[in-house]
Parts: sequence; structure tokens; C-alpha cells
Amino acid sequence: MNVVPFPSRPAAPEPEPLAFTIGARVDLRVGALAAGIIRPRGASAETFAYSTLTRVLRAARMAWRERGAFAGLSLALPGDLQSTLDPGLLSDAAIEAGCTRPLFGFQLDERALVKAGPVLAESLRALGWGVSLRADPACPLPLGERARTLYNEIVLDCPAEPGPYFALEGDDRTPLGRRVLAARAAGIILTAESVSTAGQARRLAMAGFDRGGGPFAEAGLR
Repeated sequence: MNVVPFPSRPAAPEPEPLAFTIGARVDLRVGALAAGIIRPRGASAETFAYSTLTRVLRAARMAWRERGAFAGLSLALPGDLQSTLDPGLLSDAAIEAGCTRPLFGFQLDERALVKAGPVLAESLRALGWGVSLRADPACPLPLGERARTLYNEIVLDCPAEPGPYFALEGDDRTPLGRRVLAARAAGIILTAESVSTAGQARRLAMAGFDRGGGPFAEAGLR
């Protein structure tokens, strides 16, 4: 009896270690490019090996310059890998790739920081790098004096239609509203992760946001 094997399904291609995107962030008040965020695609432990990370950062800087952009960049660290990353390796790879401290930083995931503690943030800050916080919707970390010395920027998911009491002192007691008020009082840069329209950008700017990403930011670079 002849046995005909079923054809095997081709395995899904794995993301290339050097695959990344760069998202623009603009000043919500004047519309000018303010910063960029590097997001590795399919990030794995291999992506954050020294040689690979150096090549990713170098390629990202070149791609950013090719767009005619000279604003600062940040590298988004994936929450599921954050506790395994070595701050010294991250710093050395950034320096080797030509990144400079005034114009480069790292974006950390708040939920991962709650689980692992602030060691990574403190170490990167001590090495002189900017550290931004990608906030969890529940905003679990208190924004006390210690946190205010660690983070120079907080990135938040914002409502598409901010209400009249959004981030209004004394009226907005939601976790997001309290976080916005505390960050404003501390002088920390407030960034909306995604802004869709000019109208939303205006309302967020009125609420105290400084920057925004998403379709509104990308449209300004075309």
C-alpha cells in the first residue's frame, strides 16, 4: 500500500531581527515634529542582543535622517522582555550606534515596572538617558517625588472625544485624569499615544498634553 503524506504547511515567516517602525510625535500646539519612537517588530531576546540592537538603532537613526527628521528618538522596550534587559548593554549599544544622550531615550512599560520594580528605569536614568513611561490604562504607579525624578515623559492612551471635565482639577477623579494633573504639576512632558484629528489635538492641548502620535502626527510629515 502506498502512503501519500499530507503536504506540510509552510511555517509563518519570523520577523527579521532588524525590522522596526518609527512613529512620529508632534507638538500638539504648533504641529511641528517633536520626537520619534522606535518600535522593533516581533521583538525577541535576539533583538536585544548587543550586536543586533546596535544595528537596529543605527538603521533607525539613518531612516529617521532620510525622512529629514532631526528630533530626538526613543526606543520602546517590550513589556514582556523588560525585566530581562541589562541597562548597561542598552546604554553601550545606544552609544555604539551613535545615539547621544540629549537626543535619545528609552520608553518603559508601566505594567512591567509594577511587576519588576523601577531598577531598569533608575539605572538608565543614572547612565544619563531619558526615560519615558508608557502608561497602563489603570495608572497603577503613584507619580510621587521619586517617579518625577525618573521620567521625563509620560505616554498615555487618550479618549477620542475628551469630555469638558477631562483632566480638570477638582472635577476629573479618573485614574487618567489624576495622572494628567500630577504630570502637569511636575512639569513632565505629556504625550498622547495616538491622535486622529486636528480637533482631538486641540482638545488634548487644552487639557495640558504636549505631544501626540498616530495618524495626526504622520499626516504632518507627508
